[in-house]
Amino acid sequence: MKRFFALFLTLAMVLSLAACGGEKESTAPAGEKNDPAATEKAELDWPKKTINIYVTHGAGGDTDYMGRQLATALESVLGVSVVVTNVTGSNGATCMQQYKDGDTDGYTFIATNTAALNGNEATGMVDFGYDAFEPVAVYGIQSGENIVVPADAPYESLDDLIEASKSNPGQIKFGISTGGGVYIQSCVLTNLGGAQFNIIDVGDGATRLTALLGGEVDATSLPYSTAADYIASGQLKSLCTCLSKAPDLLPDQVAASETIPELIIDTEYVLLAPKGTPAEIVEAMNAAVLEATATDEWKTMVNDYCFQNPFVLNVEETIANLKEQRDLFQSFVPFL
Repeated sequence: MKRFFALFLTLAMVLSLAACGGEKESTAPAGEKNDPAATEKAELDWPKKTINIYVTHGAGGDTDYMGRQLATALESVLGVSVVVTNVTGSNGATCMQQYKDGDTDGYTFIATNTAALNGNEATGMVDFGYDAFEPVAVYGIQSGENIVVPADAPYESLDDLIEASKSNPGQIKFGISTGGGVYIQSCVLTNLGGAQFNIIDVGDGATRLTALLGGEVDATSLPYSTAADYIASGQLKSLCTCLSKAPDLLPDQVAASETIPELIIDTEYVLLAPKGTPAEIVEAMNAAVLEATATDEWKTMVNDYCFQNPFVLNVEETIANLKEQRDLFQSFVPFL
């Protein structure tokens, strides 16, 4: 009887194991079990080679500087080279026109600023806007376009400059770059502020600075970051900022909107991809931007250069922001 009972127990154990199919507990890490993100990353297999970022403005300007800072930070995150190339002309329109329908394999991106992107459309320089691209990320706010004059100029405010132009029509030379935010500023100054400048196209921020220092123009609008050293050294002075509010670290700057309420230009730095770039690559690059800009080094850089705190948006926020910026620039159309 004992032998029969032992045989019965052995048979029951065999049947129980067979019913379980002999399955073993998975040895895969818990994070990889049915993890869509892990599966997507494995399937994406990007990046595998050098990434190219085309900057819409010339070397030495703020758009170029911020694009190069981003490229360097991205290399540490992505583990591949990120090469920056300047493609200049027509306030960024040349570069954007050339690459908006470029390669969509995830190795071509465009670094520009929202004033050029939306300003060129508003002025009719191009017939496309932000939606002709795949927006990737807004990754910073400019220190602000400031209306700047030589330090020994007899103007202490925007009101002074405008009144001087009215007293001497066409005599005060105001330097701009046709098509973008600075051109729009000059139109608003003229059509809403009553200014009577001699408007001269002298190019991007770096060349406007040179023109002002060299006496080619009497006033211009420059990113504060571009003019900061010359303001500090006593060669130039800023009359006002065209930001809707003063930079985080320069809270005492006077806003141009105190003189002309409509004169608001909030320039931001934006990374775009050619239209048709796969959404998963756009999201992956945005994630890389978010990681690259979340460091103490990045915060120090934007504090020192932009006089702002870090401002970086995900893809959905970027698209909403660009729409808001476009609406602002379209509101300038009646004054252009």
